[in-house]
Amino acid sequence: MRALLASSLLLGLAAGAGAVSPEDAATFKSEIRPILSTFCIECHKEGKEADFLAVKELSQINTRRGHFRSAIEQLRNRTMPPPKDDQPTEDDRRKVADWLERVLRETAKEMGPYAGAVTARRLNRLEYDNTVRDLLGLRFKFSQTFPSDGGGGEGFDNNGETLYLPVILMERYLDAAEAILDEAVLIPSTRRAFKPADFEQGSQMRLKPGAEASVFFPVTMSAPHTVTVAVRSLQAGKASLELKVDGITAQRFDVGPNDGKPAEIQLQFFRGPHRLTLACAQGEAEITGLTLQDNPKKVTEERREAHRRIFGGVSSATLAGKSAAERRQAAADILRRFARLAYRSPVSDQDVAKNLALFDRSAARGENFETSMKLALKAVLVSPRFLFRIEKDHAEPGIRPLSDHELAVRLSYFLWNSTPDAELDALADAGKLNDPATLKAQLARMMADPRSKSFLRTFTEQWLGTKAVGDTVPASPEAKDSKGIYSKEIGDDLRTEALSLMNYLVRDNRSLLELISADYTFLNGRLAGYYGIDGVKGEQFRKVAVTDGRRGGVLGLGAVHMLTSPGTRTSPVLRGSWVLGTLLGTPVPAPPPNVPALDNAGGKKSRTLSLREKLAVHRADATCASCHNVIDPIGFSMDHFDRLGRWRDVDEKGKPIDATGKTAEGKSFDGIAGFKQLILERKHEFARQVTAKMLGYALGRSLGDRDDGTIEAIVAKLEANDFKAQTLLEEIVLSTPFRNRNELTAATKPKKPAKTQKEEK
Repeated sequence: MRALLASSLLLGLAAGAGAVSPEDAATFKSEIRPILSTFCIECHKEGKEADFLAVKELSQINTRRGHFRSAIEQLRNRTMPPPKDDQPTEDDRRKVADWLERVLRETAKEMGPYAGAVTARRLNRLEYDNTVRDLLGLRFKFSQTFPSDGGGGEGFDNNGETLYLPVILMERYLDAAEAILDEAVLIPSTRRAFKPADFEQGSQMRLKPGAEASVFFPVTMSAPHTVTVAVRSLQAGKASLELKVDGITAQRFDVGPNDGKPAEIQLQFFRGPHRLTLACAQGEAEITGLTLQDNPKKVTEERREAHRRIFGGVSSATLAGKSAAERRQAAADILRRFARLAYRSPVSDQDVAKNLALFDRSAARGENFETSMKLALKAVLVSPRFLFRIEKDHAEPGIRPLSDHELAVRLSYFLWNSTPDAELDALADAGKLNDPATLKAQLARMMADPRSKSFLRTFTEQWLGTKAVGDTVPASPEAKDSKGIYSKEIGDDLRTEALSLMNYLVRDNRSLLELISADYTFLNGRLAGYYGIDGVKGEQFRKVAVTDGRRGGVLGLGAVHMLTSPGTRTSPVLRGSWVLGTLLGTPVPAPPPNVPALDNAGGKKSRTLSLREKLAVHRADATCASCHNVIDPIGFSMDHFDRLGRWRDVDEKGKPIDATGKTAEGKSFDGIAGFKQLILERKHEFARQVTAKMLGYALGRSLGDRDDGTIEAIVAKLEANDFKAQTLLEEIVLSTPFRNRNELTAATKPKKPAKTQKEEK
């Protein structure tokens, strides 16, 4: 079937305008594959999983797209074939790489629609807190006790493949739900006055030494309580008593025979059943009264609003005198409305009935309306439909459109990291959201909303890695700014500079190429002083022109330079690797084992050698040279920036900075300004990387070979629209994978491993 599909694809390519032609098929067989076979056969023998040489006809190229893309990078970076093996000529390297890249682009455009399978995934910590905020108006970090979310797929922490559900997280969900409802549900303050009949069997109001009187009662709200005990001694002297909570002594006190003022004791009670005991330790005493008054914390406007969102105007007071059936119907109406918003989809009568049973159980115990509702509401907040983003599976394989409600959820968590609002819900209810014109209008509306700041921050900081600056990548104590010691505020400013650049490009619909070419940056007075730039004052960040070629774009960000500088020095290796992996989509392989430390390169002379000289020694080893010839020149272009992102003219050894270099392809540059121009010569490659990152973030999954068609189609739109940032967002939202999903086929479902003969027996 796959071979038949590939053959059909080749016929379609031959017929399409600008598609791969029969001449390309002949060229592959007569020129391209022979070069690959000659120099790659030793490592890529047929039968291996990564054997791209198994592709003998161009019609089969889609079965090994990822491997061919890797081969292109290896050829261009001179990392393959291994240095000890025979090498193709430079002309052959360039010819094969350029030819394969063109063919991969063309075939990607003709691969046909593909959406991919997005797994059900839980809300990450940011999404959880934002969802609670938009659901109830509460802005507390309820997720702060949750385990950290790991990055996966395209490097983002919203990837469903890495959002695992550890056992401890289920416990944290229960705790968070209780904390949320403690804030959101305002339970009427209660005062209990215990009568003799309320005390447990065997209790007496007159206590002799060793005697006890106990009452058992439920606490519906964790809060401080005032216990008021009216008791007197039955003898001329004082009587000694103990007040116990659940068998543990909480307070000791003495009373005389004529004590008229009751004892008031402050205790913290937590939700649940408790036993309160008054025990006589010495003398004889008589209990004349015992009351319990809760003292809930202050009702803020935020808490009052959260309560209103849940209950509207319904309360124990408004339901006074109503029948049990009327109270139950009021509870059902509240649950239906709350669950619809929390589940982000319509709810059925069965959904409501399941949670209403918990209300019934609590109400049967005589608890007030608000307390009974808390139990049912908690069930909603720990439901998989609240904690997870779940899209309905279908029995038939292939592509199917998302429902309007599923699309609303994708859109809101992409652009807001939060739940759909009332307008999205209304469009979904009406079945109008899947219309392209409606989607475009909603994209514009949602990006104009302040909640989109969360998306821009999350995407920018996780893509560039700047989130770590000042956190897991702290500055050393001796770091200096223009006014003294490096401060936390400088770290915050460095991150804000990066975020301001991305925010400006998207809000003003600028070209994404300005991520490289910008002749401006965003500074406040503190960061400008840190960089040594005059004329900027105040706390407010503003756009500042930079004409000396030192700043501008992501390569001029101090946060990037700090991020790629380990310990007490800079690192051309880390900086070059960052550019390749982050900006050009060419991740650098891990170094081989037992590589000697760079600081020791040069042996006894290492102390006198500059970092550039040490790297030259390092590259003398052919094993190291294959990668370092690609990485190091890129890193050298950024060598004028010290480990904290400030401009310098001499390195750590006091030697003049040499920021010149030559790429592995033989192109020379001088400093960061010259290297930027080389990246701009690779516009398609850069645009492809930005597109892949943004698409992976939007979908919350890893991208694969089948996604190439979508990526290339979006890049083509970018090229036709001057690489405008809003074009990227619009094309992603309108793309096939964003609006659809692929159901798994029998061929793509996980297969059970074959049993061995021993297991069969």
